Amino acid sequence: MSKKRISQTEIARQLGVSQTLVSMALNGRTSEVAKATYDRIWAFAVEHGYSPRGMKLKSLGEAQPEAFTVGYLLRSPIRMATKSNFFSHVTQGMHEYLSQKGLKMTFLGSESDYTPENFPVRDGFVRYLEGVAILGQVHPEFLDLVCGLKKPVVMVSARAPGICHSVNSNERQAADLIVGHLYDLGHREFAFFSSRATPGRHSERYDAVVAALRARGLSLRPENVMLEDEAERRYGYQAAEKMLARSSTQWPTAWIFQNGLMARGSVSRLFQAQVRLGADVSVAAFDRTRVMDDEIPGITGAAARPEDLGREAARILFESARDEDQAYTFTDMVLPAELSVRETTGAPATARKLNAQ
Repeated sequence: MSKKRISQTEIARQLGVSQTLVSMALNGRTSEVAKATYDRIWAFAVEHGYSPRGMKLKSLGEAQPEAFTVGYLLRSPIRMATKSNFFSHVTQGMHEYLSQKGLKMTFLGSESDYTPENFPVRDGFVRYLEGVAILGQVHPEFLDLVCGLKKPVVMVSARAPGICHSVNSNERQAADLIVGHLYDLGHREFAFFSSRATPGRHSERYDAVVAALRARGLSLRPENVMLEDEAERRYGYQAAEKMLARSSTQWPTAWIFQNGLMARGSVSRLFQAQVRLGADVSVAAFDRTRVMDDEIPGITGAAARPEDLGREAARILFESARDEDQAYTFTDMVLPAELSVRETTGAPATARKLNAQ
């Protein structure tokens, strides 16, 4: 038979404290209750079946409160309504792992929602946070605010060595897979399209492409590196339009994009211009999200699965929250990339002619 729900009044009587003090503690008002008293009240309440309205708690020996959660934040300027294609995959992976552990996920907002004056989130909620995942590259000042919560923090698709955990795709491997595939098809002139909104991600992928080309005796011409304001579809469209404004004899035959959204935008513009994909121009991207194959044509790409990045981020937070001895030991997890070849890459037209001869 289940225990009868214990009241705040009964908790106060048995612990020899006031009911007002019990109410403040159980409502998360940590600044008004001594820590030892706060923890004592909560331990007794959970052990004796106390259940606040809308929340079920189990005994401490059995499980953590079901209200315990992992929060996640989006980099600026992304918001929930415009959450990126990539991060929706990441949060799905986080959800799958955390739901198996009986934990919830809570959206804490975007970097642009907060200032030093309105951060952190209220004390009563912080008590239930197992940790925080930051999705994308944020400003150092904002990262300091998040770390100030004194909870485990993991960055996904970004890193801050010595400050918090991180989970990333192997960008060097992804670049080598993409460049190697295009090189084997016969491409020798390459372009790289990226975004200045995430300088860390741009630099890492640019350097990886340059290294992969160098390994094959090639280089990336400065005029073939195009930076846009954001890594979204319309900016990929604009970048393709700028490249197409050149004489067709000046087009690189292999176009590599920072992500699938930019690549998809470029494909739209190439179709409008009646450029033959996989012949006149081949398009590939650092990406393995649904934007790569939900539409026709499918786009060739390489990266780690974003769902796997989310699962690893959730695992790191879950384990870090239970190992206080590792408070200043940070994991920099790098997951292997895989190549998916689709319709947007093929042998350049010049190579086809040579082979035909």
